[in-house]
Amino acid sequence: MEKKPSILVIEDDAGMRETLSDILADKGYEVRTAGTGKEALALAKKEKFPTCLIDLKLPDITGIEVLKGLKALNPEAYAIIITAYASKETAIEALKADAYCYIEKPVNMEELLAAVERASEAYQLREDKRRAEEVLRETRDYLDNIIESSADAIAVVDMNGIVRDWNKSAEGIMGYRADEVIGASNRRFFADPGEPDRIMEQVQREGEIKNHRAIVLRKDGKPVHISMSAALLKDKNGVPIGTVRVSRDITKEVELQERIKEERDNLNLIFESMVDGVYLFSEDYEVEFMNKVSRDKFGDQVGGICYKAFHGREEPCPLCKYSEVMKGKTVRWEWHSRRMNKTYDIIETPLKNIDGTVSKLTIFRDITEQKRVEEEREKLLKELEAKNAEMERFTYTVSHDLRSPLVTIHGFVDILREDLEQNKTENVENALEYIKTAVTKMDRILSDTLQLSRIGRVVNPPEDVPFGELVQEAEEQTAEQIKSSGVEVSVTEDFPAVHVDHIRIVEVLVNLIGNSINYMGEQPRPKIDVGYRVDGEETVFFVQDNGIGIDKSQHEKVFELFYKEDKNSKGAGAGLAIVKRIIEVHGGRIWIESEKGKGCTVCFTLPVT
Repeated sequence: MEKKPSILVIEDDAGMRETLSDILADKGYEVRTAGTGKEALALAKKEKFPTCLIDLKLPDITGIEVLKGLKALNPEAYAIIITAYASKETAIEALKADAYCYIEKPVNMEELLAAVERASEAYQLREDKRRAEEVLRETRDYLDNIIESSADAIAVVDMNGIVRDWNKSAEGIMGYRADEVIGASNRRFFADPGEPDRIMEQVQREGEIKNHRAIVLRKDGKPVHISMSAALLKDKNGVPIGTVRVSRDITKEVELQERIKEERDNLNLIFESMVDGVYLFSEDYEVEFMNKVSRDKFGDQVGGICYKAFHGREEPCPLCKYSEVMKGKTVRWEWHSRRMNKTYDIIETPLKNIDGTVSKLTIFRDITEQKRVEEEREKLLKELEAKNAEMERFTYTVSHDLRSPLVTIHGFVDILREDLEQNKTENVENALEYIKTAVTKMDRILSDTLQLSRIGRVVNPPEDVPFGELVQEAEEQTAEQIKSSGVEVSVTEDFPAVHVDHIRIVEVLVNLIGNSINYMGEQPRPKIDVGYRVDGEETVFFVQDNGIGIDKSQHEKVFELFYKEDKNSKGAGAGLAIVKRIIEVHGGRIWIESEKGKGCTVCFTLPVT
């Protein structure tokens, strides 16, 4: 059962008092009882009773006195008088004392309960109204405190543009006191007379506006930049009655933005005059600025996302230094654009803006030509180092090989002198033969030295010639060696044409065929294949044999000047070094594909027409 308000029953008849208490308790009321008027008043001082049942005839004081005492303690209490001595005068007196109603004895319980229910409901309605008014008053006080303590200017303007409310912050921003503006038109505050109408029209159309920027005039005439948000006010029937406007002074922010723009303009002027490319990225990868050099190279990409605009990607580039720069680090790196075939020197640094945001400043310079020069320089240095190393080996070899026959000649000249002095003519012929052999050896060394002095030089203008013709000439020059060695030579048909020094390439082929014959070993069926293959976009020529082969550890060494895997073999060891230099001077490369005991293939490339 729903719990109902408390009731004080004041009845001197104990039986009646108990009966009323039981009936009311059964109906859900919380019942307190008193047998005398003084006892009732004592209870009422401790506890408020919304409803009281008062017997007019009490043993100590009258029911009217009790009624007046209860009303003094709780004016909002509802009192129902119960009496067995009802009269018109009594009723009037009770009602004058603010009794709710009176009921005659003997009590009709239905009538009594109905009266109690009406009194309880009336009391509850009055309490609800009181509480609602109290909440409303507290809410208004709370809102008033918020409005008055707000750092933003708050104003209420009716549909005719008349100011109806004006808080302290509005006074501070505008310089007008509330009593100077309430009741006046809001047009006086705006630098643009048409602004109030535009604000009202937009609020009526959309119900609100947010962050609307305007310029208002202070009392002293000074302009103030504001950011305003406004909402439409309506009455209980939904009819617009005005607007509430919240404004914030953004003058310093606007001045700061103007300073930023001025500094950016100055910075942009400097960037525009630079010979290097310059661009700025925001924290969200948006391109904020590009100078003329950048625009000329990449087109105007301002407003685009950098990795989409410059690289056609849907996400940041893997090489991007963006995160490092945004953490405050300055980086310098090189980037090669495959699309443009250019190399750039890039410096990236964080640029802190006045408003606290950070942009990434990138300065780049095209160093493609510089890199080419550096690479050419490195190449020349390496070639020079290689030539110096070869020269050292050359000097050592020549001096060593020339010293040996000279020692021989010197020794036999002394022996020859002694034999002549002693008239031992039979030994003269023998000594002269040794001297002749040493001279022949010296002549061969000097011839090889002269040949080495011309290594790598293209002595004839390059010409377009079918590679098959070069092979044929090389076969003719090595025909006697091929025949005497019993080697079978197989040549591929349909060779492509090459753009080369005719004589030098024939020299290469003669050297390679001769090497294959010399290192054939005891192969019972010696064979040499001259051919070519296509590897991707590259044409590879080769001379292949089934001889003794070359160990992988020797593949690079055999091209070194004067290197001889077999110290007892003929020649100075300059053959393959000459071949390598001739191929390289034609812009090609040469290498060996071989294993020990499994034959050897010398591969090389040449410019194909």
